[in-house]
Amino acid sequence: MKTIFIVEDNPIISKLYRDKFLREGFQVELAEDGLAAMKMLAKLRPDLVVLDLMLPHFSGVDVLKQIRATPDLKATPVVILSEAYMSDLAQAAAKIGVEQTLLKSSCTPNLLLEVVHNLLAGVQSKLEPSQQIAVRKPPPA
Repeated sequence: MKTIFIVEDNPIISKLYRDKFLREGFQVELAEDGLAAMKMLAKLRPDLVVLDLMLPHFSGVDVLKQIRATPDLKATPVVILSEAYMSDLAQAAAKIGVEQTLLKSSCTPNLLLEVVHNLLAGVQSKLEPSQQIAVRKPPPA
C-alpha cells in the first residue's frame, strides 16, 4: 500500500483529500504545520508528499529542503498544492525541485488523485495553465 503524506494547515482541505486517498486504497498521514511535518519525516517514508507552501512554524519550502536533504527521502515525489499569490515561495520550491505545482483553487480531489497516480507511475500529468502555479523559469546562464 502506497503512503501519501499531506502537509496542510487547513483541516477541511486535509480531510477532503485524505478521505479521497483512503477511498482509493492509499495509506494517508497528515501534518498540520511545518514543524509537525519535519518531526514526522524523521520516521515516515512516504511514497509521495502533497505540500502546502504557507504553513505555521516552518514554510513548505523549509519542509521541502528537509525532504531533498534527507538521503532516504530526496527522490520522493512532491506535489505543491498552494495558491498563486505565493509566487516567491513557489519559485523557491521550484529551484529546490518539485514534480508538480497545483493551485488549490483549481484543484479537485479527482485531479490531485490523477496527478498522484501519474507521478507514482513515473508519468508527468498534462495540466491546464489555470490548474498550476505559474513558476518563472530562470534565465539561461
